[in-house]
Amino acid sequence: MIDEDKQIFCIRGHMKSGTNWLCRLLNLHPEIFSSGEYHWESYLRTYLDNRKMFRNIDEIETESALIRHELQQMAYRTMLKLSDSTVTGESGSAAVKLIGDRTPTTIHPVVFRDAAYLCMVRDIRDIVVSKVFHFLNSPRVMANTNMAAEVAGLKPQFDKDPWFFHKHPAKLLSSERFVRATCRTWRQSIKSNQNTAKNIKSIRVSVLKYEDLHENLDSVLEDALRFIGANPALMPAIPRYLQPGHRDENPNKFNRKGQVGDWKNYMTGRAKKWINEECGNLMLELGYIDSFDWSFRDITKQAPPQRRAA
Repeated sequence: MIDEDKQIFCIRGHMKSGTNWLCRLLNLHPEIFSSGEYHWESYLRTYLDNRKMFRNIDEIETESALIRHELQQMAYRTMLKLSDSTVTGESGSAAVKLIGDRTPTTIHPVVFRDAAYLCMVRDIRDIVVSKVFHFLNSPRVMANTNMAAEVAGLKPQFDKDPWFFHKHPAKLLSSERFVRATCRTWRQSIKSNQNTAKNIKSIRVSVLKYEDLHENLDSVLEDALRFIGANPALMPAIPRYLQPGHRDENPNKFNRKGQVGDWKNYMTGRAKKWINEECGNLMLELGYIDSFDWSFRDITKQAPPQRRAA
């Protein structure tokens, strides 16, 4: 570590798992500065790939691991420079001691090898719903992702009417390829983090469930602060805009709804089958379902929900 008075911590998790919300909550603390997404792991993956391809690099690293060390130090230095020397919150001004890197990805490859890692986990059923809205709202994300044509084809209707899926809820999870691909990356992400936490002893990992943060915000946040080394007594009151959920749904905004169980408004029998086949076992392991025969209201057989008047 370059500055012994400052410590790095990391926020990780599959996209749409609440990493951004957790980051904003932690930034209320006067000793914390957290930001992202820098994807330092992409630099390290390039290094690892080059070791496999180029003999001279592998020979150098076998002796000294110099390149990897310098890449890690570059990431450290950059995070230190990105953080201000002080941060002002409701409790006043204090020197920043904890610098967070928020990136919705896996812990591996490990860039910050002596850091604490907060890993967000969320019900895959809510993730896949949120991900459809996120992709349709973010052309840059859509352009850089192998998007299912069936989902991309819905963008004109969604752009014309942000409440399109309220009127046609069965269409939201209609793409088998999109649903299955999201389930696979969710499963792979969580399993990767479990394996990394088990095999790399120099890091500390704490798993936070999005649903627990909703239900017990103060206590879960206090545990997270203690885990990364912050004093919970310095945490100010949480403002309304960072409380669980949003007052109104905004389908064409980044902060769309922020609720637990929104999947119930869009689930179909076909989507349930795809989700079970791809990640049912992990849902059981994490306690999101009690059996593969989890109950739901098939929205293909129901009238669409009514939007609350503004």
